[in-house]
Amino acid sequence: MALLLPFIIYANANAQADTTLKNTLPAGGKMVNGKPAGKGWVDLLANADDWNFENAFWKVTNHEFHGTIGKEKEHHYSYTKKSYTDFELNVMIKMVGDEDANSGVCVRINPTSYDDAPGYQIDMGKGYWGSLWEERRASMVQKFPDALIPKVVKFNDWNHYYIVANGHHIQAWLNGVKTIDIVHNAGFDSGKIGFQLCHLHNPTVVDVKSLFIREIKN
Repeated sequence: MALLLPFIIYANANAQADTTLKNTLPAGGKMVNGKPAGKGWVDLLANADDWNFENAFWKVTNHEFHGTIGKEKEHHYSYTKKSYTDFELNVMIKMVGDEDANSGVCVRINPTSYDDAPGYQIDMGKGYWGSLWEERRASMVQKFPDALIPKVVKFNDWNHYYIVANGHHIQAWLNGVKTIDIVHNAGFDSGKIGFQLCHLHNPTVVDVKSLFIREIKN
């Protein structure tokens, strides 16, 4: 058994998501008029005071989040003041920019500044859509195949991410297609929810019109 253990850990860290492109969205990810079905959901955009962000880059108005960035030297993250452990998250997000635009839905991040936010990103951008990235730590944890991205993503338009973080098991569906399914034991088990405006890219606009969380009580 001692000889098999390293292989098992490696296999977990590099497990592949379902690439059949079937819509397998669970009930928790169902949205009706921009809101998730079912009970227990909390609107994270109800109050700007619940967030940390720089006014020069982000603003919250009427339950919508708006971020803009040019070719800055640093990242500019926004993130909740509250930390979360196990949860479901529904996000309706639009990223507008050139083909090099990059952003991400951040979960379980532990920021030290608006430029530095170690933790997970359910990623967005060329070569990154649908992938699980761990900022400042493991980097690419699970990559969704590049060839499948155009078949799933609505470029410069609204996309829906449904994310489940339960223990070290991370799952995500992009527009109903499961792109992330992995047990990553080395990741943070709690942290903030947020969004990234990525540095060194041409002007990029990120809008969020739905952001609902439902905590999982284990």
